[in-house]
Amino acid sequence: MRILVALAVYLAVEITVLVLVGQAIGFWGLLGVLVLSAVVGAWAIRREGRRSMSTLVDAARTGRPAEAEVADGMYVALAGVLLVVPGLLSTLAALVLLVPPVRGALARRAADRAVRAGSARVGPSVTVVGAGGPGPWGARPEPAGPGRLGTGSFRGTVIEGEVLDDGRDRRDAT
Repeated sequence: MRILVALAVYLAVEITVLVLVGQAIGFWGLLGVLVLSAVVGAWAIRREGRRSMSTLVDAARTGRPAEAEVADGMYVALAGVLLVVPGLLSTLAALVLLVPPVRGALARRAADRAVRAGSARVGPSVTVVGAGGPGPWGARPEPAGPGRLGTGSFRGTVIEGEVLDDGRDRRDAT
């Protein structure tokens, strides 16, 4: 319900801004501003999308965590969606999202919020949710087929631990 109210308020404000700007600069001026913002936005999305993708590839190549790069790419995609939505406020929000320091600050804030909420951890750790077996510890998930992950949900005990590599090849351990 809140989302519908927020959407209605946003649409009312967006239409009001379009009407006011249209009255001030005329229909053709408003149309020119909207077209210009779409062209500039498409150029910026292409540029920032390439930059974001190259940093993601570099992170994957060097083996470092790529959470920041993934978040950066998600904010570039969100800016793309906002540019598709016609209006001046959405275009302004998209252009703000295309500024790299703004995206970095938003990504850090989202990561901090995820850590505080307990849905993410800082450091090289693995969180296993549910025991995955029968009994009181959790439900058995749907089995994973070849090349895909199981889609079952887990409920149960959370087991946290660090991944340690003892250097042995797992195939030789049998």
